[in-house]
Amino acid sequence: MPSRSHEIPLRIVQNRPEMVPVLLREALGYPVPEHTEAVLTSSVLTNCDPKEWNSDGAVLLRDGDRPVLAVVVERQNDRDTEKHFSWPAYLATLYGRLECPAVLVVLCPDQTIARWCARPIEIGHPGFTLRPLVIGPDDTPVITDPGQARELPELAVLSAYAHGDTDPGVLKALVEALDSTGGRNRPFYYDYVLAGLNEAARQELEGLMSVETYEWQSDFARKYVGIGREEGREEGREEGREEGLEKGIAGSVLRILTKRGRTISDEVRTRIESCNDIDTLNSWVDKALDVDRAEDLFD
Repeated sequence: MPSRSHEIPLRIVQNRPEMVPVLLREALGYPVPEHTEAVLTSSVLTNCDPKEWNSDGAVLLRDGDRPVLAVVVERQNDRDTEKHFSWPAYLATLYGRLECPAVLVVLCPDQTIARWCARPIEIGHPGFTLRPLVIGPDDTPVITDPGQARELPELAVLSAYAHGDTDPGVLKALVEALDSTGGRNRPFYYDYVLAGLNEAARQELEGLMSVETYEWQSDFARKYVGIGREEGREEGREEGREEGLEKGIAGSVLRILTKRGRTISDEVRTRIESCNDIDTLNSWVDKALDVDRAEDLFD
């Protein structure tokens, strides 16, 4: 079962896909092509039966209507040799489906896992070697500029999570980022960063937020980090993970429809936001990329 540390960075990508080309350029030095937008694309990379390939996430950069770069986004918390077989398949399938260059970006929580993920994968065909583009804590951009934090709050969240223990400047930038973040995501991001900090950095952030004793603000975190009986925390962890993921996917459906200029009625919005079935929501993400009317999602 995917963990909280696995899901939240992916939700951040879902909430702000335009952060991905910034990571490519600033963390990896990748020559990002000129583009006018970055949108979510389906992360279901199924090509044919019986094998099904599903990446953690996928972002498409477009220049007008022309796809210029597809990015497979993976969150890897541990070593998994199966990825040496699935990652090349993800790229090849996305490359074939969208008919544009495709790259693999792997987000890692520590440098040891990052080094393992960065090892070349020899496919067997001469010259066909996949070298994953890996972003560990050391590679995550350090965001201390308030203006940059406000422009891309999600990048400031990743920066604070990676560098908050050693650089108070990123915590100050995080406060600016949270101030410009929508109400739904603000407490969720705050809880995520705070849970990853050491005690000194946590006290620093609490002081910047002008609270004497921090109270977990999001339902997600409160269910399994806050005070409660130990036997109830595991259930809360799973409920919180699913709830956060459902909201993130529903937001992606609405964002894609909006980016494509589709009118979203109150009835459609309510139906999308109230759906609690992840498989259904994922199917709507796929349909949102193609439908002519928002109502066609439900056909």
